[in-house]
Amino acid sequence: MGKVALVFIIVFYVILLIPCIGVGWIGRNLLDKLGRYPSKTPAVQMSVLFKLIVVEVVSVTLLLSFFKALVAE
Repeated sequence: MGKVALVFIIVFYVILLIPCIGVGWIGRNLLDKLGRYPSKTPAVQMSVLFKLIVVEVVSVTLLLSFFKALVAE
């Protein structure tokens, strides 16, 4: 039982780590662009919006598929 719990924790941690790294990378690029072009703040923020939506959809899909795999009968 202990090994199953360890595998569950590792898989769940990896699924949560992927969007965290993605959002951190997107945020770093956002800050770089805002530093270079401060007058274009709304345009830079809108360019990041689609990337954040994609990361959110992928992370929720991974979590839901993991959940469905656990409760499959």
